[in-house]
Amino acid sequence: MSASTTKASIQEILRRPALFVWALYLIAIPFYVSASGLPQPSNVVLVVLIPLTIRGWDMRLVPAELRTIRALLRFLLWVTLVNYGWAFINWKWGLQDYLLHPFYYLFNVSIFLVVLVLNRRFGVLFMRTTVFALILVIMIQIAGSILNVGIGSRGQLFFNNPNQLGYYALLAASTLAVLQKPTGMDRAKIAAALVGCAYLAVLSASRAATLGIGILFVLLVFSNPKLIIAGIVVAVIVVFTGGPVVNVIDRLQQRAEQRGDEDFSKVRGYNRLWEYKEYLVLGAGEGQYERFSENGKSKEIHSSAATILFSYGFVGFSLFALFAWRVVRGADHRVLVMLIPMVAYTIAHQGLRFTMFWVLLALFMGVKRVLPAKPAAPRLRPV
Repeated sequence: MSASTTKASIQEILRRPALFVWALYLIAIPFYVSASGLPQPSNVVLVVLIPLTIRGWDMRLVPAELRTIRALLRFLLWVTLVNYGWAFINWKWGLQDYLLHPFYYLFNVSIFLVVLVLNRRFGVLFMRTTVFALILVIMIQIAGSILNVGIGSRGQLFFNNPNQLGYYALLAASTLAVLQKPTGMDRAKIAAALVGCAYLAVLSASRAATLGIGILFVLLVFSNPKLIIAGIVVAVIVVFTGGPVVNVIDRLQQRAEQRGDEDFSKVRGYNRLWEYKEYLVLGAGEGQYERFSENGKSKEIHSSAATILFSYGFVGFSLFALFAWRVVRGADHRVLVMLIPMVAYTIAHQGLRFTMFWVLLALFMGVKRVLPAKPAAPRLRPV
């Protein structure tokens, strides 16, 4: 993508309020000013974005998108029924007991729909807007780390905790990798941004996020080798510049050594699946974790798939699996593998409430339409 094309795209974005506010929304996501789970600046931007998204929309989506939305809405309905059902049974009506969790999913379903509609309205220009905004906000975060903002034993920058930074870096990197080909963006710029994401993941000392980006880089070697070669060149330059990079790798290694002997299933909460099997049919809901406390400590399961299975049972798991299948169905395998790092991360963390997770899924559906899977070669019939 030439400089003149980039300039023309930016000018076009500035003339379209919906795209401009979408860029502001993406830029605002990493900036937390209140406790996790409470409204953040990006939520305020979303209030403005939703009416701008709807205005000018012809109320049409392709059939595959409509089927995917219906599957997601069924899952949302089940989440609401299970959580409010347990709130009634146990008579626990506190926000952190059961009531707030359906709203998290409702919020992220709204984000998913916003992305689908904006992609329907603006196509490749919307994808380029996403890339421009992500590159800018990654640069802002790197600048913040150089200025020693939010740098402790583990970096968190403008987030509330390091895991949020690590997960964001992984999702941003995956999004950039997915969007590079359909947007025609310059490989060197995307590669530099990917290295920036890797730096942020290492800065957070999140083993899962760093491993996920490592997997992404390996996948890019096979699916887009020119992109990863450019990334390696940029990475070498970054390493030799010194600064925070010198210390973050040691910090990540020390953390890995300190927790290398942990019982993964117990620490992440997987053991709850077989210790409380009675909840696996309809689900235990998300909340009132003291029901499953260990040594007086209550915690959620640190796994997306295990959370869905335990909290919403086989019914909820099946509904979400149907939604996920409809998201990826028909995608080119070279694009599909870009989701593997995100899936790997969610094995050890609950990532369903993070906005960028749903942004990536919705963008993936748009890319899937632009880059459809190659048809199978026709079979030759014997004469």
